[in-house]
Amino acid sequence: MIIIGTNGFAIETLEVFVDNNESIKELFFFDNITQKINPFVSDNFSIYRSFEELQDLEFSFILGVGNPSIRKKLFTLLTMSYKGQPSNLISSKSTIGKINNKFGKGVNIMNNVIITSNCSIGNGVLINIAATIGHDCIIEDFVEICPGVNISGNCKIEKEVFIGTGAILLPNITIGHNSVIAAGAVVIGDVPPNTMYAGNPARFKKKLV
Repeated sequence: MIIIGTNGFAIETLEVFVDNNESIKELFFFDNITQKINPFVSDNFSIYRSFEELQDLEFSFILGVGNPSIRKKLFTLLTMSYKGQPSNLISSKSTIGKINNKFGKGVNIMNNVIITSNCSIGNGVLINIAATIGHDCIIEDFVEICPGVNISGNCKIEKEVFIGTGAILLPNITIGHNSVIAAGAVVIGDVPPNTMYAGNPARFKKKLV
């Protein structure tokens, strides 16, 4: 298993991996960008530092990086150009309903998340600490949901959306592709694609390229 990244969120990913009682005997890291690697990682694990080192390997990986566009780029590169198989990391400290929840590949669900029932979670989705997702929600590919977000039932979050810390989405809302919901926003209606919304109630702030 390879965790992609070596700092920040990658360390949180490692914590969940260990808490889940997964074996670290065959655990590696990959980081071809960061110059100053977290000392705990560099002292205890082997690190791949270039894509060339992965060329002939068959490996499973966990995305240990945030940001929807970066997660999408790495997921696509590692699965299409290399022999990488995306793995889900679902914290044993989270509560996942047993009725008709579906998960894609390369999903991260961190500690103390609650997902109720009949939800669809797409590829490469990151649901961070203590987020709550109500019934019948659709979360499309490469969405990032930050800590403490509360998404009510029957919401649809389209691809590559970023929802900031502590945001609240009322029921029956659609958040359009590639949009950003600012931290603490309270969203009471649909959000168009490629826009930023902020405030309580959330209002249009700017168009995103």
